[in-house]
Parts: sequence; C-alpha cells; structure tokens
Amino acid sequence: MHSYMTSFKLIIYFLIFQAFFVIKTSYSDHLTAKITGFVDATSSIYILGYDRKFYFEENSAPLFIVVEKDINKFNQINLKAFPHINIGLFAFQDTDGNGEFSRDFKGQPLEPFGFSLNPNLNFEDVVFENIVFDMTKFQQLEIQLN
Repeated sequence: MHSYMTSFKLIIYFLIFQAFFVIKTSYSDHLTAKITGFVDATSSIYILGYDRKFYFEENSAPLFIVVEKDINKFNQINLKAFPHINIGLFAFQDTDGNGEFSRDFKGQPLEPFGFSLNPNLNFEDVVFENIVFDMTKFQQLEIQLN
C-alpha cells in the first residue's frame, strides 16, 4: 500500500510540474526578425541572441546563433522556441564568408551589423540595456544593418 501511495504522489508531482509549462510558456512561439539594409543577397546573415549582459559585453557564449544562408528567399528569420524571455540580438552579414564578425586592425567593423531595437549609437557605445527586449511583446522585430 505504501509503495502505491508513493508512486501516486510522484505522478501527481510530475503532472503539476508539467502543468507549469503548459500554463505559462517559456518561449516565444511567434517572433520573427526582419533584416533590412543588407549589402547583397549572396552572403549569410547571422543573428546572435544574448540573455546575459556579461556574455554580450565579452562577445562570448551567446544563447543561440541563427544562420540564414539564403537571404533572397527569406528576409524574415524565425526565432521561435528560444527558452528565454528577455534577450538582446546582434545581427551581421558575413560578406567575407568566414563565419565571424570581421573587424579591421583598429577594431572598426568591416561588415554590416545591427542590434535589436536599433539603438542609434556607435558599435563601441552599445550597452546590453539598449538592445534587450521582452520576446512576449513582439511578433516581428526589424533589425537595420548599418
């Protein structure tokens, strides 16, 4: 009798825990990023999503990386089902094809880039608070590449 009651409690706890995921989804099921201002349609577009200020400032360990190789067919990149609500996006067009955001010897960008919420600042001045947004409040986000 005791093992049945313990098993029953475990099942109830499991169902309650799973109900939290059904009641309040922890991801965006509708967010798309529209990229504008790209140089040509032959280069890939990269979108890096950051959920922590430290990782954004250090330019390391993004939450996700989305690569769209055929920008001719898709200028809206689906950002569905990523697990964090507040994120900041950094997008760039890989015009030289090396898979990385290229800079010159002074640290100036060599490729078109942009951020979520399109802050009107230089690359060096952009802080995480200027680009972070709540994924539940947007259906489409436009990123203008500079």
